[in-house]
This record gives sequence, C-alpha cells and structure tokens, in this order.
Amino acid sequence: MGRKDAFEMGPGYEAAAGIRGFLSGTPAIFGMLAMRGTLDLLEEVGMAAVREKSRLLTAFAVELHDAWLAPAGVELSTPRDPELRGSHITVDHPAFREMTAALWEQDVIPDFRAPQGIRIGLSPLSTSFAELYRGMAAVRERLAEVPSGQ
Repeated sequence: MGRKDAFEMGPGYEAAAGIRGFLSGTPAIFGMLAMRGTLDLLEEVGMAAVREKSRLLTAFAVELHDAWLAPAGVELSTPRDPELRGSHITVDHPAFREMTAALWEQDVIPDFRAPQGIRIGLSPLSTSFAELYRGMAAVRERLAEVPSGQ
C-alpha cells in the first residue's frame, strides 16, 4: 500500500513520496466495519451465485473486447476459459497508460498494469451488465481518439 506504484507488481520496493510511503498492508479495523453489509449479502446469496455472475460478467467483457476492442488492436491477456480467470479481465494496448486518467474522469475505473494493460475488475455483487457495457464503450470511444499507429 505504501509502494510508489501500487500496481507495478514487480521486484523490489520503492516507497511512495510523503506520508503514503508509510502505509502498511493491513487495513484499518474501523474501515473494515463497512464490510459487514457485504458479508451479510454474501451469506444471503451464496458464493455459487457470486461466482456464476462473475463468469457471466467476464464472458460479456470478453465478447465486448472481441467485438469492439480487438479491431482497434487491443489484445486480451486474460484466459478465455472462465475456469482459468477470476472476476476481471486484462487487456493490452500501447495507449492505455495515457488513457487511464481520462477514463477515471468518466467514472470508468480500470487499474493500469505496466507496461500497457488495464485490468477491468468486475464485482459481481455490485457491477451490473449495463455498467460493464458503458465502461467498455468508454474504452472503445477513447481508442477511437488514438492516432493511428499507436
């Protein structure tokens, strides 16, 4: 949590500037109180239903990638087999590093993954298919603005 680039996932460690560099990997207990409602919901619906929606969301994301993003040169880095992926997909394109901040301004919040990927995390309890559709459409629209050859 105190790493300069929290999503680098590489070897070594470089602390973030300022007070953030002192963060540890253990969340504050008071912050965990907000999880109570989510844990209650998980107990109510069951993990099988959560996993099924996860499979359906990621399958839809892969379909949208194939239809909209692949023609723009985006590569799918995530396995196509739903049994080999979690509740996210990662896609790669050279323009994604610069594009991520603009997507955040549109309330589309992917995680950038060096060197050129974005991870699209899909929370089955709170992400709708309509939200996924809008988010992938925003990525497609931003890609249309990228100069050819990038």
